[in-house]
Amino acid sequence: MSSAFFGLQVALSGLRAQRQVMETAGHNIANASTEGYTRQRVLLTPGVPYTMPGLAGPVGALMKGTGVEAREVTRVADLFIDAQLREQSGALAEKRQASQTVSQVEGVFGEPGEEGLGAAMSAFWGAWEELTLNPDSLAVRRSLIYQADSLAGAFNRINRQLESTRENLDFEVEQSAEAINRMSAAVASLNARIARAGAGGMNANDLIDERDRLISELRSYVDVRVRLEEGGRASLFVGNRALVMGDVHNEIVADKTGTGYHFLVWKSDAEPLSIGGGKLASMLEMRDTYIPRLIADLDALAASIIQEVNALHAGGYDLDGNPVAGTAYEEFFTGTSMADMAVNPAIEADPKGVAASAGSGEGDAENARAIALLREKKSIAGAYTFEDYYRSVVARVGIDAQAMENEVENTEVLLKQIENWRESVSGVYIDEEMVRLQEAQRAFQAAARAISVMDDALNTIINGMGVVGR
Repeated sequence: MSSAFFGLQVALSGLRAQRQVMETAGHNIANASTEGYTRQRVLLTPGVPYTMPGLAGPVGALMKGTGVEAREVTRVADLFIDAQLREQSGALAEKRQASQTVSQVEGVFGEPGEEGLGAAMSAFWGAWEELTLNPDSLAVRRSLIYQADSLAGAFNRINRQLESTRENLDFEVEQSAEAINRMSAAVASLNARIARAGAGGMNANDLIDERDRLISELRSYVDVRVRLEEGGRASLFVGNRALVMGDVHNEIVADKTGTGYHFLVWKSDAEPLSIGGGKLASMLEMRDTYIPRLIADLDALAASIIQEVNALHAGGYDLDGNPVAGTAYEEFFTGTSMADMAVNPAIEADPKGVAASAGSGEGDAENARAIALLREKKSIAGAYTFEDYYRSVVARVGIDAQAMENEVENTEVLLKQIENWRESVSGVYIDEEMVRLQEAQRAFQAAARAISVMDDALNTIINGMGVVGR
């Protein structure tokens, strides 16, 4: 037969289990606002029943319950939802990075506005038209040179700012190597701690939450795939190579190639990192493709203006009636692209060198008129005037900026839906936890009362039995 103290042990198991439930509910409430926290729950199971030797019922030996066991504290998590959340978080980081960069590029043009390249081009062609009315005026010639300087300066400024944007992106790519190494090292360390805790039968739920948070942050940089291993470890893969395997992480470095820009490679063999997605993919796309293509388009515009204006200017005559061909005044612009476009220093020093005349005598402004008419000529690809071509470039950037902003908004909506989905499964609801806390409190009080009752019964047996007739 079971011991007289058996009931005390049963009630005691209730005290221990309900205390664990209360402590876990309190832990949930304390972390209700903690980002990435996963609600925890105590798994209660009946104790292993005790077989009563020598006693039998209709179907065999009688068995007595032994109370309750707090088997484990589990995370209320859905691996599929967590994976979807990581994917959408990474996609949002990629789209936000692209949207921010294109918005910066859009701001470089300053359009519409009085300081933009469009206004500078308009003023430049207007100055040539003004010169056709007053070809002998030095003041008008100086005004033309000023507007030409402004046009070249606008091209130079745009080139500097676009190149500066590329350099800033390159700096972020370089710095990301350190961030990825730091986070992957932290994941590897957490893997080791989680494995040790699991081997010792301890609860590692909070460590798993911290690891999941780091993995989500890593996913915002690169496309990281997660594989759960034995012992609670998580292996991370970028492309077909392991970034983290158990408690070991493989470092990456930022390698500066012959192009002058950084790329991420594996430290062990200098093989390129397969980025796949995340904001790093967006940085590289913007730095190496989008902005260079934009620079090439604007270089084509600047080069066409330089060539067309210089070709006509070389056939004209200066204010003194001398042909400029073969002289220091032959070219109106120097340079071949927007980076080095400038007004000929000789013409800047002597406005008489502007070849407004076609050589027919005093008051002749036919060459200036021919240059002013370039404004209407479809000089680029036989289909665009200079201003139309520039407007098409600016419009394309504006359309890209709006499209990327829409993609960000759509992805945010989808991410919010997944976050709500996760919250419904893994989030902490204060009201629910308070109900669970009160239930555990009542059960704890009942178990304590059961112990008091058992104690009274034992007191009767120990101190009251066998004293009749004394």
